[in-house]
Amino acid sequence: MRIAICGYALEASMFTMLVSTEQDFTIVRGPELLARYDFPRILGADAEGIDWVPVMRATGGAGGPITAATMDGFVQEIVSGLATAHAEAPFDGVYLDWHGASHTVGRDHDEEDFIRAVRGVVGPEAVLSMSMDPHGNFSEELAELVDLATSHRHAPHIDNAATRERAIRNLVTVLKTGRRPLKAHVRVPVLLPGELTSTMEEPGTSVFLAAQPASEREGVLDTGIWVGFAWADEDRNSAAVLVTGYDEAAITATAAELAQRYWDARADFAIVTAHSGQWDEAMDFVLTGPERQIWIADAGDNVTAGGSGDVTFAIHETLKRGDVLDSGVSILFAQLIDPDTVAAAIAVGEGGVLDRGIGATIDDRFAGPVEGPWTVTRLLEGTFGEGVVGAVLGDGRVHVAVHSARFKFTDPQDPTSFGRPGQVWFDMSAWDVVVVKNGYFFPGQRALAGTEYLALTPGGTDLDVDRLPFEKVQRPVFPLDRDFEADLAPVLLPVRQEA
Repeated sequence: MRIAICGYALEASMFTMLVSTEQDFTIVRGPELLARYDFPRILGADAEGIDWVPVMRATGGAGGPITAATMDGFVQEIVSGLATAHAEAPFDGVYLDWHGASHTVGRDHDEEDFIRAVRGVVGPEAVLSMSMDPHGNFSEELAELVDLATSHRHAPHIDNAATRERAIRNLVTVLKTGRRPLKAHVRVPVLLPGELTSTMEEPGTSVFLAAQPASEREGVLDTGIWVGFAWADEDRNSAAVLVTGYDEAAITATAAELAQRYWDARADFAIVTAHSGQWDEAMDFVLTGPERQIWIADAGDNVTAGGSGDVTFAIHETLKRGDVLDSGVSILFAQLIDPDTVAAAIAVGEGGVLDRGIGATIDDRFAGPVEGPWTVTRLLEGTFGEGVVGAVLGDGRVHVAVHSARFKFTDPQDPTSFGRPGQVWFDMSAWDVVVVKNGYFFPGQRALAGTEYLALTPGGTDLDVDRLPFEKVQRPVFPLDRDFEADLAPVLLPVRQEA
């Protein structure tokens, strides 16, 4: 049995000022890619006799749309690598380690085109199995191109590894049995951000965790539920359900049930953080004296969803609040992406003074740089021994941590952390308030927070959908439209020849 491995991951906000290029991706090939998967542990005895052929995986995390040249380069490398290896000996299957929320500048449906190119090389006989993030877009077109697909069942995604392993096991099972499964797909006309659909709270817990017991039903192989990506404007952006299996009645009934459950809960989804509001309301809340430490999410500039990480709106608005500044409350803006300021801080050293504006180097639509002077109170080492990659700058009771790299601000040991070089983490116990650029809070952040507040700030990941300029998304779709009936009839997709 011969199986290729390739992958691509980008969560691209179309409302950010960022543009993703090759330098924004981590690329692994060959043995390094193969080492990502512990096949003997995943498959047990079924791992014997499989020839795994690793090609390439490009991981960009969350950012802006990818340039056409960069995307074409990735497609060309993977397609040519597959073609060369396929010519040596045909592939029985391909494992696609994917995300699903990409967008290429000037193009729609780039991932469907990507998978179509893969299919064009390996032919209709090969079984394609894809693992995805539920914040990807699983269109009917994409569902037709693959044979198997599954997605994370938890948000935050504590089951990243489990999802990949499930996709691999499903692929090997299908190849060993020689039975290609039936597929039932439902487009659910709902487009909600992850901050409303976390599985840590209801109704997210009931809606998404229902996928696991549903996958154990007689005649069902696997189930997947996709939220879709709320900060992109394509006709493929929406929630979706896919059920695979060997009993047509079972998979269509299961797909209809999961889709209906999602649709029925649509108006009940809400921000899962106990406290939320506009930025001024967040500052008012701080002055009421809630339990310390108070963690505030600057959600409109969420770097885990494509925000630039350098929007200064929240800092500017805070500095306008004399009541906050005079209250004695100490505030750390723990995350502002500004590599030039980091370099300047390194140059003057700890205790030095920077007379420069910080932030708003990429996205200045909502506020400009925050002018100094700034005192460098601490230089921040990267968590992987890569030297200084950040600095804490002080201005009275307000401090700002500037970073060189645009990563989430989490403990590297957090189960949701990617642990990439350039990541910063340090002791924040001296501050009453910590502001981070993400949406919902991650487990390591929640462990430190006495109180959590999600602020609905403007930016490339604005949670106020009425402020987003949607043009192409297929309508009607909730919550942009509210008074309509959804067509949730499962579509039974054609099956290619037997595996």
